[in-house]
Amino acid sequence: MKRRVTAEHRLRLVVYQDVPGLWVGRGIEHDLTAEGRSIGETVRAVLRMVQAHAAYDERHDRPPLSAFRPAPQSCWNAFKGGTPIPLAQLGALPPVHWDIAVSIARHRPSEGRLPWPIQSGDAHSLQR
Repeated sequence: MKRRVTAEHRLRLVVYQDVPGLWVGRGIEHDLTAEGRSIGETVRAVLRMVQAHAAYDERHDRPPLSAFRPAPQSCWNAFKGGTPIPLAQLGALPPVHWDIAVSIARHRPSEGRLPWPIQSGDAHSLQR
């Protein structure tokens, strides 16, 4: 039976430079992340992760990448405002039956989260 590309087999990746020499790739429909020293290395790392997790999910009769929730809105915005780049230009091929789109963000997405967990009794310390 030939499997077609479906909505559950589509993934958009936003790639951004975290610090000089370190690129980060994040899926936006499914928030999986990989790092690399170049854009191509980063995208290929994410694609290997997609392939491994999707194969695991298929063996366990689960929807592909169902363990990963969607990325924060800032990643969606960064993807939309970024520069699309074809996988072939990065020397990468999508996993079989997957439609993968890549966008290079102009800046690092901000998640708007505090860097530490806040306990309910600690909220007053933020006001100082």
